[in-house]
Amino acid sequence: MDVTKDNFGQALNEFTAAIGACDFAALDMEMTGLYESREYQPSREDSCDERYAKLRRSVETFGVVQVGICLFTWKADGDSGFYEAQPFNFNVFPASTVGGIDAGFSSRASALAFLAKNSFDFNKWVYQGIPYLRTSTANSLRTERTRLLTRRKRSVAPDERHTKFVADVECALAAFIKSKEPTLRYELANSYERKLVYDAVASHDTLGTRSRMGAIEVFKGSPRAMARHIAHKIKSFNSSVDDAHGFTRIIDLLSASRKPVIGHNMLLDILHALQKFVSDLPPSRTQVEHDIAQFLPVLIDTKYIIESTPGVKARYGTSSLDEIAPVLEREDSASIRFHPRFMRNVSHSMHEAGYDAYMTGATFIRLLKLDGSIDLAIYKYVNRLYAATAEGIYWDIKPDKLSI
Repeated sequence: MDVTKDNFGQALNEFTAAIGACDFAALDMEMTGLYESREYQPSREDSCDERYAKLRRSVETFGVVQVGICLFTWKADGDSGFYEAQPFNFNVFPASTVGGIDAGFSSRASALAFLAKNSFDFNKWVYQGIPYLRTSTANSLRTERTRLLTRRKRSVAPDERHTKFVADVECALAAFIKSKEPTLRYELANSYERKLVYDAVASHDTLGTRSRMGAIEVFKGSPRAMARHIAHKIKSFNSSVDDAHGFTRIIDLLSASRKPVIGHNMLLDILHALQKFVSDLPPSRTQVEHDIAQFLPVLIDTKYIIESTPGVKARYGTSSLDEIAPVLEREDSASIRFHPRFMRNVSHSMHEAGYDAYMTGATFIRLLKLDGSIDLAIYKYVNRLYAATAEGIYWDIKPDKLSI
């Protein structure tokens, strides 16, 4: 299912209904870039701390354009069964229409060229991308706006240059209250003056404001009418915040489900998910490992499974998803089926995040079916994310080893 802001409500309902019943989810992302320069590219000579510093810089620099999540559910069929797949391809674009939020990110020409080569629709991304806002940010915006709208005391001390401006506003408001004029309009030079006018009006329980282009309109009403007006403004603002929160609700559901999440070479994807939708990345690698374990407690990296299993690597000669996934699919196409409502919308295009998420989960299932190749003690692969460094080929993200 290709998801934009136009059909996000439907997708959110589908995802909410399916996440509780599924056995595991697979995750993939497409980004606006990977590394700023050769200096910040990963090297096998990196220590784990050096690798994290490079990945953190990448995540804080570049944006995410698509998030693919595919849910897999086992369906018993007599003595056997199959996995049913529900792939979602979420086109995401950071929120920029509420609370002064205006996120920035960089891009690399090579990354954009790669996306274009794989038929990525940039207009759809910008104009129809699902907005997202961290849950903590959304909650803070709601709380702060409610505080500002319901207070009845002055809270802004004007600087010296605006002392006379505030005094003039107060005089004008006092005269306006006594007059028969229904409204008072202020043409304002900048956002600071707008803030000072809002602050002055807030101290009067019979005055309200309406935003106008380049101006504020002050109007009169009874205390009860002003209370209704404020309640309406709070409701309207909270609705805007809900819209801006957008895609983050999907990530919140995924995290709350505590279901296993499968990825392929997934460390960068997980760091992006944490930074874009939850919180800033901490400087400490130990702390970020703790944060990841709290965020998504069960992670399995198919690249690590392949690289740590000599028989599989020797049999297929690669750990690249592009190369191994189609081969495994040809060897076993019967064990996975698309959910009936998702069959028509599957793109079958590699490097679309939704389809890559499907292929990642399908690869995981098929790897486990290789006779004698994979150690079926699957816990040995849990929370070992592939990262070839001077210290080994994986990060071991286990809560019980952390000392915070």
